[in-house]
Amino acid sequence: MFMRRMNCAVWAVALLVGAAAAWGRQGGAAEPAAQEGAKPEEASGLPVSLAGFQDEGVFFIFKGEERIITIRYAWKPDGRYETDAVLAMAGQEVKFGYTLTPDADGRFARIDLRQPQGPAVVERDGATVRVTFKEIKRTATLKPDSVLHEDYSPALISIPVKRYDRAKGGVQSFPVYVLGAVVLEASLERIEPAERTIGGRDVAFERFTYRFPGVDMIVWADEKSKICFIDVPAQRAAYIREGYEALRTAGDDDPLISKPTFEVVEKRGEGVPMRDGLKLSTDLYLPKTDDKVPVVLIRTPYKKEISELDAKFYARRGYAVAVQDVRGRFASPGEWEPFVNEKKDGYDTIEWLAAQPWSSGKVGMIGASYLGWVQWWAASENPPHLVTIIPNVAPPDPFYNVPYEYGTFFLLGAIWWADVVEQEATGDISGVAMGKIMEKKFAQLLRGLPVIDLDKAFLGKESKHWRTWIEHNTEDEYWARASFLKSLDKVRIPVFHQSGWFDGDGIGSKLNYAAMARHGHPHQKLILGPWGHQAEASRKLGDWDFGEQAAIDLPREYLRWFDYWLKGVDNGIAKEPLVRIFAMNSNVWLTADTYPLPQTRFEKWFLSSGGNANTSKGDGKLSREAPSADCPPDRYTYDPGDPTPNPAYREETEEEEKRERTQEELKKIAREHHESVTAQRKDILVYTSEPFDADYTFAGPVSGKLFAASSAKDTDWFMRLLLVEPDGEVTNLVEGRLRARYRNSMSRPQLLEPGKVYEYDLDLWQTGLTVKKGQRLRVEIASATFPFFSRNLNTGGHNEKETTFIPAEQTIHHDARRPSHVLLPMIPAEEIAGKK
Repeated sequence: MFMRRMNCAVWAVALLVGAAAAWGRQGGAAEPAAQEGAKPEEASGLPVSLAGFQDEGVFFIFKGEERIITIRYAWKPDGRYETDAVLAMAGQEVKFGYTLTPDADGRFARIDLRQPQGPAVVERDGATVRVTFKEIKRTATLKPDSVLHEDYSPALISIPVKRYDRAKGGVQSFPVYVLGAVVLEASLERIEPAERTIGGRDVAFERFTYRFPGVDMIVWADEKSKICFIDVPAQRAAYIREGYEALRTAGDDDPLISKPTFEVVEKRGEGVPMRDGLKLSTDLYLPKTDDKVPVVLIRTPYKKEISELDAKFYARRGYAVAVQDVRGRFASPGEWEPFVNEKKDGYDTIEWLAAQPWSSGKVGMIGASYLGWVQWWAASENPPHLVTIIPNVAPPDPFYNVPYEYGTFFLLGAIWWADVVEQEATGDISGVAMGKIMEKKFAQLLRGLPVIDLDKAFLGKESKHWRTWIEHNTEDEYWARASFLKSLDKVRIPVFHQSGWFDGDGIGSKLNYAAMARHGHPHQKLILGPWGHQAEASRKLGDWDFGEQAAIDLPREYLRWFDYWLKGVDNGIAKEPLVRIFAMNSNVWLTADTYPLPQTRFEKWFLSSGGNANTSKGDGKLSREAPSADCPPDRYTYDPGDPTPNPAYREETEEEEKRERTQEELKKIAREHHESVTAQRKDILVYTSEPFDADYTFAGPVSGKLFAASSAKDTDWFMRLLLVEPDGEVTNLVEGRLRARYRNSMSRPQLLEPGKVYEYDLDLWQTGLTVKKGQRLRVEIASATFPFFSRNLNTGGHNEKETTFIPAEQTIHHDARRPSHVLLPMIPAEEIAGKK
């Protein structure tokens, strides 16, 4: 839901076939051409020529059964290529396209992009490609025979198809230039051909597996190598050439899963009455049938029309679907106050739906982020007709994630989200509104004090929600209206929990599942994969590829869950393991019926040093060996006037943005930034293990314990766990934080006695990883992580309303009597070996 680790809420449907965004919109580019069996280009770094091939027509992009994008294109024999596409969804149309101008040899020389964010130009000089967008210039260096790729130009995949060496066969790799972005490696492999009847004639098709970084596609080409159909199974998406719709006939062959056989009747803007007389605007998607059917409810603050694809997915499979704007958002009347109205409004909506003449009386809920949060709020009221929920990437109570996390105020995420809802940016499927928010200089704008006035600097006006959150800086009666964890003892429904190791709200699946398990509620399904803040699986995050096994078909699993609990289909899901978690690096799934997994052995990894763990150049060590009795503590000064930065966050100045650089340079800068910060800041303690001499796997909840003292009456503690590659590159795995006054209770804060050593327990969320031989683990400790979280001013006052601050002298103890450590959920090696 929020921008932790710079993850945005999903505001529109985008096909993520490409691995990078082309200047403000999802996607990449197309594929260049050459003659079948052509030899590599003689000139180093030149792209493949587009000349010698001709094609024109229309492609449609489908998401599930729904057509969402129409692409018209013309490819001329000299290599000239022009395309225009229209995304039609949520009552909006978004247009984009480009014109490709070739050089004398048919290689692209210039590409003029048309997009909602404004025009961009791609120019090639030899092997160097320069992209200009507004005042920003980026360059990339092509590899020899680079093939152009753009998500909305499926016809250009004809080029690698024509160049494929059929005599050689097998997997054949080639470089790809993603339009406006980077150069990547892709591959093509010829698979079993097929023959189909198209327009009354039999047509033979070659078929290929096109492996693009992060996603596999099945490509169908005719005898002239023209692309006719591309299936993207992991995304339930497809490209279909006009006239070849018959190729998309394959469906799920499981006889026990609901099929998309129903026509859908839409009823827009139905007013669903609340107990106070207000009627919330709700779109109904009803399967055309005389039978009573179960109901799937989606409640959203992000504009109900944005969820129409999900709604039609279930409606076509025999579910009535209701998508509702929550109170005060978009078409629904009333005052928008985040969190606090969702319990009663959710209850009232569920019971109204259950009473409708087309309803079977069984209601389920689904949705991600805030759309998952509303499910927990509704469930905590125990509506009689709520049978099950699927809260994807849902947060826990607001005081444990957003806008507070264990007492620390999530500054960047809270102000970003306040801006998103204020601007109604989620309702704009072009991404223009969201893009303007993301262009803001967070670190600069959030520097001022008091924090409560940052709404005026960032939003240009006072925000009621922002100020209310700050006024209530303890877990008081206000937050009780928006909390549900303490009520879950009475919530006895089956729940499908889903999240990812890199989900910015991932602590929600941890705490929500733990609460349900603690009360002994059965039928608690949990899937945790190597993903971010998303409800559909992927196999790649940044440059980290987790293999095809990571990209499981989550929508299919959600459907099977609803089929079982709402339709009573005995599809075997009740006999399958309830818990499924992913071990990265080993790239295997671990299963059980409980979480943490029964085979987990929690191991302490202790901090130690010679008293100089300051910076990554210090002597901090991390190991399973308990520290000695005389192990000296580490000390640092935390100064709110120079707050410790988050090493993973780097923000460029406007001057830096305008500087022309290659994508490789930008990636190098990002990689080196973390090490630069930790090497210079003496207010960051660093504890690193020796290189592992054998693989070591841990998967599950992670925690930390600090024995620490401060000269201040109140301060903050931040701890993060990282993976360190042999070359020094680091990946942030988990992190946790705690405002010291809340060490015993979120509702009854207690200030510190300066100089006294206290024991602090930090929740470090959860992860699953195999540390490979030669890699290392690292723990970093600090008292700020600006600008993600607001600064503790160290005075014991209201940190978000005051401006006075004092430095604090911090001491971290790690001796035999006070062994500071992280607790890792170790998985025995034989468990991993048995999964491979």
